Amino acid sequence: WDEENQEAISGALKQLNEFEKKHSKPYDAKLKKSQEDLQNRLDCLRKQADGFDDRGPVIDVVVWHDGDVWRVAVDTQGLEDKKDSGKLADFVPLTNYRIERKFGIFSKLDACSFVANVYDDGNLVSIVTDCSPHATHVAGIAAAFHPEEPVLNGVAPGAQLISCRIGDTRLGSMETGTGLVRALIAAVEHKCDLINMSYGEPALLPDYGRFIDIVNEVVDKHRIIFISSAGNNGPALNTVGAPGGTSSSIIGIGAYVSPAMAAGAHCVVQPPSEGMEYTWSSRGPTADGDLGVSISAPGGAVAPVPTWTLQSRMLMNGTSMSSPSACGGVALLVSAMKAEGIPVSPYTVRKAIENTASSISDAPEEKLTTGHGLLQVDRAYEYARQAKKLPLVSYRISISQVGKSIPKLRGIYLRGSNSCQQTSEWTVQLNPKFHDDASNLEQLVPFEECLQLHSTDSSVINIPEYILLTNNGRSFNIVVNPVNISSGLHYYEVYGMDCRAPWRGPIFRVPITIIKPIALSGEPPVLSLSKLYFKSGHIERRFINVPIGASWAEVTMRTSAFDTPRRFFLDTVQMCPLKRPIKWESVVTFSSPSIKNFSFPVEGGLTLELSIAQFWSSGNASHEPTCVDFEIVFHGIFIDQKVIALDGSESPMRIVARSLLASERLVPVATLNKIKIPYRPVDSNFCPLPTSRDRLPSGKQIIALTLTYKFKLEDGAEVKPHLPLLNNRIYDNKFESQFYRISDSNKCVYSSGDVYPSYVKLPKGEYTLQLYIRHENVQILEKLKQLVLFIERKLEKKDCIQLSFYSEPDGPIIGNAAFKSSVLVPGEPEAFYVGPPSREKLPKGAPPGSVLVGSITYGIVSSFNKKDEQHAPASYSILCIIPPSKVDDTKEKGVSVETKKSISERLNDEVVRDTKIKFLSGLKQDNEDNKSAWTELVASLKV
Repeated sequence: WDEENQEAISGALKQLNEFEKKHSKPYDAKLKKSQEDLQNRLDCLRKQADGFDDRGPVIDVVVWHDGDVWRVAVDTQGLEDKKDSGKLADFVPLTNYRIERKFGIFSKLDACSFVANVYDDGNLVSIVTDCSPHATHVAGIAAAFHPEEPVLNGVAPGAQLISCRIGDTRLGSMETGTGLVRALIAAVEHKCDLINMSYGEPALLPDYGRFIDIVNEVVDKHRIIFISSAGNNGPALNTVGAPGGTSSSIIGIGAYVSPAMAAGAHCVVQPPSEGMEYTWSSRGPTADGDLGVSISAPGGAVAPVPTWTLQSRMLMNGTSMSSPSACGGVALLVSAMKAEGIPVSPYTVRKAIENTASSISDAPEEKLTTGHGLLQVDRAYEYARQAKKLPLVSYRISISQVGKSIPKLRGIYLRGSNSCQQTSEWTVQLNPKFHDDASNLEQLVPFEECLQLHSTDSSVINIPEYILLTNNGRSFNIVVNPVNISSGLHYYEVYGMDCRAPWRGPIFRVPITIIKPIALSGEPPVLSLSKLYFKSGHIERRFINVPIGASWAEVTMRTSAFDTPRRFFLDTVQMCPLKRPIKWESVVTFSSPSIKNFSFPVEGGLTLELSIAQFWSSGNASHEPTCVDFEIVFHGIFIDQKVIALDGSESPMRIVARSLLASERLVPVATLNKIKIPYRPVDSNFCPLPTSRDRLPSGKQIIALTLTYKFKLEDGAEVKPHLPLLNNRIYDNKFESQFYRISDSNKCVYSSGDVYPSYVKLPKGEYTLQLYIRHENVQILEKLKQLVLFIERKLEKKDCIQLSFYSEPDGPIIGNAAFKSSVLVPGEPEAFYVGPPSREKLPKGAPPGSVLVGSITYGIVSSFNKKDEQHAPASYSILCIIPPSKVDDTKEKGVSVETKKSISERLNDEVVRDTKIKFLSGLKQDNEDNKSAWTELVASLKV
């Protein structure tokens, strides 16, 4: 389009120039009009170029039934550079890919392949292509097959693949709940043996959510082995992602790099002497104490990529790559088990690969990084052969602290100074889980195992010696005494061994993670780390009891004694109940010895992990370690309320500030930069989804609830929809979809979104937002028929509202007693007021009840640069409710609007009225048109 439009602009400009040369001074009216026409044509083309939004090509698709199957033909002529190419008549018709396994190519220019699927009796056609090289690369690692060049094969070249796309192109490849559930349905429908999923997100709650519920059914009832990536958010602990690292039914895979991979795939100058986990590979434990990473596998590969990349193979790394590597290895194991007649179960396969994995490190706490070790397919096969006649059982544990009924945990996780200063007792409920089709009489009733319990450190962990386990489960207690352990990270396990068959190894494990933080002293509190020496891949962790009253930290990092550039990962993590891990991270490169400064927010009273890691491949070519001096200083201004809410009245809000650690400068700054307007649906519609791809493995049909919202913009703006109930949760959400679409009155779609809504720039006009929510229970969906949606709009920079602060309650009205700054003395409170925005500054057209939102900060960074003040990174929410509109004075006084008109305006109105009356008197009502006109005239006179 650009080329054609530029060609049109050039042609219009040429015509205008030729006209002006020929008619330098066009006095004739016709010539002037011709010149104006040429100029307008040029201006229109230029304006069109500036405002054009390329939505991609438009492709015609023809669908018909040939008597046997639905057929699809695609007209791609508009994509080709030659007019005779891509004609509809030349296209080889496709049908659903699973039937004939044929694909098409859009054009030779893009080299992009696609397949077709037809649903709903030909009324819906799905043209499927990929939105990145990721999936092809993952599939190639697991099962690429090159009979003529076996060196290019994947791990399991004989495996058959079913590709289920869960990423949505409209969302930049982000997965959706709809795609995830449909993929599980397809896996069951096609009787898959294994699932690989190289996707994931952080989660609020581990092992929770609608997707997890369906996964449990897929694994427990349909015996599908589910393998997934653990995440790429390391090196800090508690960074495993959902679902791979947080779900009991899924085997989470960490990413390992060997010396051979480093040399061959990554082409490092000098590979490490030993293999290690990639620096970025996510670590456990989960928030509820589970290990997080099950096993590790190679996390990088040169593997196939789609043809549209214009290359055949590419290097990628991530747990997205380690997961299919492990899945391919497990596919070999499953294939051998089938050949030998060994019953295949996710329970026995998991036990086989975990109990035979090769340990990567002797340090117990490294299990949180690598899991049980590297996958060993041959050992796992021998284990499976030996366990051929054992019952197919998964040993599920549920843990609670004595005296507490909730929460139910999957491990013991002590993270804090208080919990490490006393002995605690925990109850472990151990339940054997059989597959859903297990026989009560033949499998459940006879089940009985005598287990000997072991602890990896009896000086800290005390347990009973034996338990007898039957189908109904058994509980036992664990006593943890961390009082005398050193500060830092400690990992222990309680595990059970079968007294009759100790060769089985641990048949269940209770992971126990204890983090004992160090307490800081000083005003302000400081942690100094001197002469830390780093080699490639080395990680230093420190655990700090963040002082109560701290709200931000200031860090100084000094490097020395090295030659080649060094790359470091700096991570901090704090854990807060029912909240995603509070994480700050920075990747920094030191080209030469130097000093760098950072600041980040913290939560006082919570343990902070500080992780400093030299990247696994950084500095490999040098034999000189990096010397690091590190200092972290805690600052804080404690406020009596974290969220400041102005109620819309003229009254200011009183704020009390304290510094509990050291003297701090109090310099409050508050800005309102967004407005949130609430909306209720104007329409709601339930629809049972008819196709098999929306029927759950249990047989229940999924029901869709479509909610329609209407909103209007008086001016162009950047807006974002916000659903407080649903947003920012995909795996830890009991609803499987929250997809929305924004369109204008002409049904032009401007934006689509799902779990993470994004801003979109919309011109002035009226808009419709349709929200799509899915669940199989209509009674639950009924509760969402009036779901509140906020439209969040960014204020333009000139319209952002800077709030003022006062030392007196009447300051906003009187206009004096401004509060600018102060110095807080430790322990002494200081109060001040934040005033509401003036009426003149409120956004025009903002309806009463909408909310202005922004942020407020109180302190400044003090350690780095004394000349340039930098606001502290700890910011808090501030909001202001839009008050009712001003009452019209003229209406209050009963004054008619007519009295405000000028004399000439009133005279004109009277002339028009007299004319209407005169015309009305002579109007006959002899037909329908005259009757209608008479009625309209009477109505206008009444007004």
